[in-house]
Amino acid sequence: MSRLPSKKDIVVIGDLSFINGFKLAGIKRFFEISEGKDISELKKELGELLTKLYEDPSVGIIVIQYRLRDLIADKLQKMGREPLIVFVPSSKEASKIDVRDYYLRMIKSYLGVSIEV
Repeated sequence: MSRLPSKKDIVVIGDLSFINGFKLAGIKRFFEISEGKDISELKKELGELLTKLYEDPSVGIIVIQYRLRDLIADKLQKMGREPLIVFVPSSKEASKIDVRDYYLRMIKSYLGVSIEV
């Protein structure tokens, strides 16, 4: 008999305006990253937070604000495939990137196949 998947938490990491939208959607676990910090301080804080979240078996998905991805790219290379990491652009960032292309590349990296819609 197959085992049913367990329910896991979604965790959101970003600035206050980014996480507020997810709070409205009912997400209860979030970490605010303020914008005024030094880059090295931010990298350290994010690295420690990701390590803690990867070790937490109740976390299934980590949603991270797109602007933070370059700060943790090297850390993510060393991490496993679970929990799933999803980078989401804020409303300000969405106009600066090709969102369709971004999500198509993300799907390809997770599934290993390209999907055209």
